[in-house]
This record gives sequence, structure tokens and C-alpha cells, in this order.
Amino acid sequence: MSKKECEELSQLEIKGLGAVSTGFLVQHKNFGKGEVEGVFQFSSGENTIRINFEQHGSKALVPEYANLQPYEQKLTLLGKLKNIFK
Repeated sequence: MSKKECEELSQLEIKGLGAVSTGFLVQHKNFGKGEVEGVFQFSSGENTIRINFEQHGSKALVPEYANLQPYEQKLTLLGKLKNIFK
């Protein structure tokens, strides 16, 4: 199976953040504040989280190594709508 084969997850449990889903706001030491665009699991079992950072654009990070901190403990309006219509 190719590593490129992946599925989008509705949420992912990440140590230090809890259950993360689309719209969750995070803080990164280098990239600053960002909003989760999606969480993915590859066929290999590895997870990736795509975050749109205000100052640095969209980045795909491995959650175990990203050292993310919660920015706020709530979803944005966009995140809530995406979760409703999945």
C-alpha cells in the first residue's frame, strides 16, 4: 500500500491537546496560531494533522512531534459547520 493512501478522520486524540478535529485552534512555537484543517491517517497507520497558520499558511505536521499547544478550547464557526455536514 502507498503511504499516500489516507483517510480523513473526524477527530484524533493527541497527547497534550485531547480530541482534535477540524476547526480546533492550536499554538506552535515557530508558526504561531493556527486552525486545524483536517486530521488524516495513512494506510501505514501514521497520522498527520493539517493546520492553517495565520502567518505561515497551511502545513502538514506529525502530531507526535509538532509540540502543539491548545490556543482555545473551542471550535471556530467554520469547524462546527464542517463537523455538522460531514
